[in-house]
This record gives sequence, structure tokens and C-alpha cells, in this order.
Amino acid sequence: MRKTMRKLRLAVVAFVLLLFVAGAVGARTPSVTAKHCKAGSTSATIAGKHVCLKPGARCEKKRDRAYHRYRFHCHSGKLTRFPLPPPPAAPPTLAEPPAPAGELIDVGGYRLHLECTGTGTPTVVFEPGNTASRHAARKVQYALATDTRVCTYDRPGTVTPIPGSSDVRPETVQPTSETFVRELKTVLAKGNVPGPYLLVGSSFGGLLISAFTAHHPADVAGLVFIDAVGPASVDTIEPLIIEPWQAGSDRDLVRAVTFGSRPVVVLTTTLTAEAADIQRRSTNILVAGAPQYSHFVLLDTPGLGYEAIRVAIAALRAGGALPACAQTRLPQVGAKCTTP
Repeated sequence: MRKTMRKLRLAVVAFVLLLFVAGAVGARTPSVTAKHCKAGSTSATIAGKHVCLKPGARCEKKRDRAYHRYRFHCHSGKLTRFPLPPPPAAPPTLAEPPAPAGELIDVGGYRLHLECTGTGTPTVVFEPGNTASRHAARKVQYALATDTRVCTYDRPGTVTPIPGSSDVRPETVQPTSETFVRELKTVLAKGNVPGPYLLVGSSFGGLLISAFTAHHPADVAGLVFIDAVGPASVDTIEPLIIEPWQAGSDRDLVRAVTFGSRPVVVLTTTLTAEAADIQRRSTNILVAGAPQYSHFVLLDTPGLGYEAIRVAIAALRAGGALPACAQTRLPQVGAKCTTP
């Protein structure tokens, strides 16, 4: 029995070595069936046959779609190449904003700093990301303010890219979603900034503009999500938030929010998975992605955020319906459309 097992093991080893040698020899032996084309031609398989494609060569019009795989057309019986799309331009460079301005407004025993500039409608209101002060959006704010009214504010305790100037939130005030919504509603009302607003949320700010919409739908004309968190994340995001915040008793309200026919523009760079949650809540939405850029769009690539917001502004002024993504400037500045 022992001799039999030993012979079996040797047979298995020999078989494996044979396969290895055969594979190595085969890897060194060039295929006799490989076919090549001259420089300037494209090797292709059309209707099961190998052909060499080049502009001007004869082709079968009925197989036009087969040629598409190789970036050729066959409309006239002779091959033509697909036109090359123009390379995307870099997002526009925005000017440095002027010195910080604005005012401190009491929201219930403590003050928040509100900075508004420009005239026109819709009024754009920024809700910055986790720990981000209004300074993160001021380049975009002042670029947009040449054409419409734009407001930014500091939540208590924001520090990025520089500390905000609002008061510290009292310990007796719980940092719930309801509190964040009340603070924004109050600072805009007391600052004489009437709605409805085009809300712009970046990162954590996306969840906050969703919460505001859930509480005050009549005050919201449209929404722009800049690599932002969607409403469904109200259940999971709390451990990731550095500044004091907790989902409040409105958790179900936020989770169930819908955006209806309001224009909703979604630009993603890193949080691509959030787009699906936002998209299912809207009947009037445009989604584009630019994964080559960082999460901190308003700081690192403000021109890209500027272009996304301008799409929503134009839609609101034209009646509310968003154009096809391909008809906007977003593809021209490096964003790829993911909705028609």
C-alpha cells in the first residue's frame, strides 16, 4: 500500500511538471495564427474574419456597428474614423475674494456669522462640510455674486480652512439635526435673506441641506450636492463627524425626504455611491462625476463647483427643468455625465 501511494504521488508530480514544461514551451512559441496589420492600420475582427482597418478602405455598410468597436464608421462604403472629442479644459480659475465681511446674528442666545453678497435670484446658500467654515466657499461665493445673491455662514465650532467667527454653541443646546436646521433658518430670517433658496451642500453639508428641505420644503427652490452625503446616511454618518452633531428625533423625516421636481445637481469626486441615494429622490436631476479631483472641491477645485452651481441657477431662471448634462459646461471642464 505504501509503495502504491508513493508511485501515485510521483505520477502526480510528473504530470504537474509536464504541464509546467508544456506551458513554458508554449509561452515561448509564437502563435502561428497571429495576424498583424501594417503601421497606420487597426487590427480587427469583422464577421469572424481578421481585417486591417484604415481610413478610406472599403467596408460593408451593413456592418457599420461592428466597425464602431474599433472607432470607425462605414456609412458610405469607405471607412472613416470617429472624430476625436476635444480634450476637456481645466475648470476656470476663480479670483481671490475680498476681505471677510458679514455680520454676527443672534440665533437664540448665541451668534452666527452670516456673509451675503451680490444681488439677483435665486439666492444661493452654502452649507459647508464637516468642520468647514464659510471661508471654504468664499471663492465660489464671490464668483457667483457677480450675477446673483449668495450667502455663506459659520456653524459654531467650524475651523477649516481657517476658524469661523461664530459663537460657541451653548452646552444646553443639543447639536441635533433640528438644531442645525433652526440655526440656518433663523440666521437667514434675521439677516433679511428671504427664500426660496438654492441650497448648496458639500460633504456633510449635503445631509444638512436634505434636513433643511425635509423641515422647510417651501423654502427650497433647488439643491446642489458637491461630493456630498445623501439623506440615507443619516443612519450611519454620526461616528465620522468631528464637529458636534447627532441625528435627532427627525431621523425618519430626513431619511424619507424627497426633492420632487426641484432642480437637483449632483457632482461627485469621491462619494460616488451617495449619488444613487440622491437620484432616487428626484424627478429633475443631473449627475456628473470628476474622480480625478479631491473630495475638497470648493477648496481645491472651486471652478468645478462654480460650474455645477451655475447649471442649477440657469435651470431655475429658465423655469426649473434641468438640461441634459452633455448640454452643460460640465463635460468641458473635466466632469463625466452619468445621467442623460
